[in-house]
Amino acid sequence: MADLASFARKRLDDFRIIVGSTSGKVGLGITLAFLVMVFFAPWLAPYPPTERFPLAYAPPSWAHLLGTDDIGEDLFSQLIWAARGSFIIGVFAGAIATVIGTSIGLISGYRGGRTGEGLMRFTDVVLVLPLLPLLIVIASIFPANVVLVIAVIGFLSWPSMARVIRSQALTLKTRPYVDASKLSGMNDWEIMLKVLLPNMLPLVVLYGVYAAVTAVVIEAGLDYIGLGSVTNLSLGSMLYFALSRNALLIGAWWWFVPPGLLIALLGIGFILLGHSIERVGRVRS
Repeated sequence: MADLASFARKRLDDFRIIVGSTSGKVGLGITLAFLVMVFFAPWLAPYPPTERFPLAYAPPSWAHLLGTDDIGEDLFSQLIWAARGSFIIGVFAGAIATVIGTSIGLISGYRGGRTGEGLMRFTDVVLVLPLLPLLIVIASIFPANVVLVIAVIGFLSWPSMARVIRSQALTLKTRPYVDASKLSGMNDWEIMLKVLLPNMLPLVVLYGVYAAVTAVVIEAGLDYIGLGSVTNLSLGSMLYFALSRNALLIGAWWWFVPPGLLIALLGIGFILLGHSIERVGRVRS
């Protein structure tokens, strides 16, 4: 119970450091705005995203804040649902990469020996795999599926994180509190999970945030060239349909500019939040 209370106090202190900076406040605010869209999209969107009106390519108005597309669907409603889809993709793919990268880096750094070398050689193999070309090949072979896209991005985005976590584990395992933990009878797994991991949590979260940004951008790029899951409404699929249905040619900026701006805004929010989390690590080190 005391350990849980200590952990909670540390995380509260970390949160205070994050909101104590301008970048942290802005990044957290943007992230929370997207979270609101994730949980409240059905209530925030004025219309169902597939409802059609007899107003093809209608410009923005009070009835349709971002106008309509070529078949009369409300683009503001689509944008809210698309932002929800892109955020979920980024978070889940980033979470997969974080779990794998942290696990491999932590075990490799703390255990060392043949186990550590073997894990690092595997990491090097995955690191040299070209992510985007490989995704394009997979997307062209298998049916477009958002779960597949999340899984592939997550399983191929962790090597850089694993190397950084390994370096941190190599440093932390020489600290006196690790020796004290060994003398108290804790085994290797308990030391890794209860001693090392809490001390490198800001670094883990930082690289998890960057993995989420990478996932959002890659998924949007795949959708834009028609190789993603365009049946799943995301910011990338909105750009794909705007391109394929001639919105750029007729100058319907209200179709392609807002999703592009939201992709940039989501990336900026994640990066600013990542920088503030990095500041937590510097304060604690």
